[in-house]
Amino acid sequence: MTLNILQKQLDASTLCPLCQAAMFWTEAEQYDQDINFYECSHCQHQIYPDQQLNCHCDQCAAQRKKLMKESRLQEQRKLKQKDIYEFELSQLNFMQKLFLLALLDDLVQEHTSHHEFIDWDQIKYHNITPNYLFQNAVIKHLVKENILICKDLAAQAHQYYINVRLDGYSEPSLYSITHQLRIWFYENLSLGVPFKSSDEVKDALFSVLYQEVIQFMQFYCRMWGVQIAGNKSFRTFCYQLMDGLAVGQIYYLVQTGLEYLHKQNALQPRNENFINTNLLKKTLQQYRERGLAEKWETSTLPRPPQMPLSKMSEILFFRFLGYDEKIFFQPIWRSWKKIEPRLSFYSNKRCMHCGSEELSVDYDADDYVSLFCRSCKHQDHYFTR
Repeated sequence: MTLNILQKQLDASTLCPLCQAAMFWTEAEQYDQDINFYECSHCQHQIYPDQQLNCHCDQCAAQRKKLMKESRLQEQRKLKQKDIYEFELSQLNFMQKLFLLALLDDLVQEHTSHHEFIDWDQIKYHNITPNYLFQNAVIKHLVKENILICKDLAAQAHQYYINVRLDGYSEPSLYSITHQLRIWFYENLSLGVPFKSSDEVKDALFSVLYQEVIQFMQFYCRMWGVQIAGNKSFRTFCYQLMDGLAVGQIYYLVQTGLEYLHKQNALQPRNENFINTNLLKKTLQQYRERGLAEKWETSTLPRPPQMPLSKMSEILFFRFLGYDEKIFFQPIWRSWKKIEPRLSFYSNKRCMHCGSEELSVDYDADDYVSLFCRSCKHQDHYFTR
């Protein structure tokens, strides 16, 4: 851009918005047209009162280059999103639905304002799941599966849209998604079920209780300034323990093992290569083998009241399964024996007359249900146990 400078006058009262240096008031002309503007005495930033021209200082040029790059990335993202499959909310598995409800339930309310996207940086340290590492892993999985879509790829702000359809409609509001999840999890299965089979719920129960054990380990090690986490081999070992022991009994074994390792100064401040995890696993294996050989009675440790209960655990144990603290005091097989019949019934229910799944619950007791078919108007009565 060629300007013919006619006059420059330093104006000490006007400061550059970029570097705070004094600015020149400049009178110039371009192609016989008068142009007046401020120009910084230090960085050459220019301000045109009528905004008829753009500034070409280094900082403004770099900003425009960045905006152009972000615009290209946004266009690429939009083109890419056209090829991304949009899930029906009901297609998600039970664990994914449970996590989304745990994430959204306190965030989205009918009478309060909220964004239509999930700002992960704002809530990632909330007690959504029993421990942060698991929480982070679930988010990464949902992003990888395109269930969560980045709001702005260029900004890398960890803000996500939920990529689902609801009742056939694309891009439902967060409130609509949350409302449907609440219906599935909070209405005692009378308005629909969030699982395809009872085994899906059993897998989630094992997984969340295992994460509770990891939370207990981390909670206990924190007072010593020691890091610890789970890994695949420790998970497999814990699942074996949960086949015969209550979670409270596993708490007791973990506490005993950690106390022993701490007294031996065997625990390292950092859990590099899972050194602390592997030490604890080996110790617990030895305790368990000796306990079975000598027929020890394993004590039960209550869940520490000062250890925060995650939203996911609260929803699954207390709201969805209708259990109480006994979930920590008896083996899963015993809890599951009480839970499973009702879940199996609701996952397989059909109209006896026409086979339709479009059923309404007229009456629902602990072991007795009356269902009304919305297709053929037939009524059926069932015992669920």
